[in-house]
Amino acid sequence: MSIPALQRRTVATLAGSQVLGGVGVSAGAAVGALLAADVSGSETWAGLGGTAQTLGGALAALVVARVMAAKGRRPGLTTGYLMAIFGGLLIVAASVVGSFAVLLVGFLLFGGATAANSQARFAATDLADDAHRGRHLSVVVWATTIGAVAGPNLTGPGQWVARQLHLPALVGPYVLSLVGIALAALVLTAALRPDPLLTARSLQVDHDEPDPTAGLEGEATRGWAVIRTRPDALMGVVAMALGHVVWCR
Repeated sequence: MSIPALQRRTVATLAGSQVLGGVGVSAGAAVGALLAADVSGSETWAGLGGTAQTLGGALAALVVARVMAAKGRRPGLTTGYLMAIFGGLLIVAASVVGSFAVLLVGFLLFGGATAANSQARFAATDLADDAHRGRHLSVVVWATTIGAVAGPNLTGPGQWVARQLHLPALVGPYVLSLVGIALAALVLTAALRPDPLLTARSLQVDHDEPDPTAGLEGEATRGWAVIRTRPDALMGVVAMALGHVVWCR
């Protein structure tokens, strides 16, 4: 298969998985605060659900990035989704037994899907040429948006699912989240072959070109050191952080 054909297949696979992954993340997140308040018994702790999921996504990003640097995009992204599946199961169990502590652990692990969704877009650039790299990344981002918009609309069907399974009503959307995330992982496992990052590395070796991803398996502190030396990168990080502060308010 030619590189352009492989790239088209890669982008299509990533876009499909991102629609499913976006549904998986947003379907549950739409009721996360309500579920936290219900299990904790107080609205005071409602915000901890979203906080735990965001923190979990940040921590999972480090794990996912390390796995990708060592073994490729497919193992890294599926690792994030598997973390989220385990977290989703904990969320369901915590809601049934009424354990707020277990619920928070579930939210932390559920953030793995957020990390996988965010990092999948970079897999679209591994085999892209310079003229189309931005477009291919954007296609994957837009696919995530489709899932993110569709997910919250599953709250009603999720409650119906909860009734059928004899679960608390607010857990239903998380059951649908688990289905979406599991399907996203299956799509990547079955169709993201050959791995785009490993293929790009092999092509660089064949052409005696330096590997730009070499050494990326280092500590996170190395990344911060690089960001501090690049004003444009530092500005981007600050802008993203401030944007999320405004969004969370």
